[in-house]
Amino acid sequence: MVEEITVTPTLEAILSEAWVLLEQGVKDRRSPMHTGVFTTIRGTFPEARTVVLRSVDAKARKLYCHTDIRSAKVEDLRHNPNCAWLFYHPEHKIQLRFLGTATIHHSTPLAEARWKATKLMSRRCYATTLPPGTKVEEPSSGLPDYLIERNPTEQESEIAAENFAVIETQVHALDWLLLDAKGHRRAKFEWQDEMFSASWTIP
Repeated sequence: MVEEITVTPTLEAILSEAWVLLEQGVKDRRSPMHTGVFTTIRGTFPEARTVVLRSVDAKARKLYCHTDIRSAKVEDLRHNPNCAWLFYHPEHKIQLRFLGTATIHHSTPLAEARWKATKLMSRRCYATTLPPGTKVEEPSSGLPDYLIERNPTEQESEIAAENFAVIETQVHALDWLLLDAKGHRRAKFEWQDEMFSASWTIP
């Protein structure tokens, strides 16, 4: 059951409640905030996809998701680390848009710790023989034959560890929107170096 979030008319409370919603999304897979739309830039076009929000650090303003190091989104971020996250909570009618810069963790202490904490069914996603996005003649999961209908063993899963990576997003801006039949409300929060600003904006 979703906890009730009382939206108050203060910018400080709105910012705090936004992070609470995300923290609930990390803990509860049934929460609409459990997944978000993560957008990168590829050339001159945006590339958006749904990802699972794996963890949140409200104090440091960081969002985390996991990915295959061979994926196109990783290459996007290597060329341009600017990215965006989009979340929407239909029950509270709140939209959250985050802008930030991404750091890729691969074969680092952070990535290794996250890998050790993953379940075998999750590790299976990184065991494809070909990189994500590779063109094939017929529909295929890309998994080796012995993993088509089962999860890998602990030992088998380790071959996929080299494909696992963590994307860390340092948030620089948040656009908050509340949908209301009586009139929408919108607020913007920005961080630049040591400066912070918060303001109401027209929806």
